[in-house]
Amino acid sequence: MEVLASLGKGRKRFTEIMFETKLNPGILNRVLKTLITSGIVVKCAEDEGYELTEKGIKISGYILKIVETSGNEKPENMKLINTLATRLEQVKTTPVA
Repeated sequence: MEVLASLGKGRKRFTEIMFETKLNPGILNRVLKTLITSGIVVKCAEDEGYELTEKGIKISGYILKIVETSGNEKPENMKLINTLATRLEQVKTTPVA
């Protein structure tokens, strides 16, 4: 979830995710591979980092809403939910080439 929250804010490089989540490189690498295989995260071309796919944005939003309804209301979670909703709208309105 920490990796999804980190990427929910936008595209990030491996080291940025590592420092933000405080995960060691080996564990983060395994998590990212799993998320990529699941179609939740995509590795950007030219080593520009990682970002959530449309599926990843939706999943992250659902998870955050579940956390919010469980009584764990945090302003940063609400801000991230709003950011994810905006990103999802942008993905939906961007024409496919």
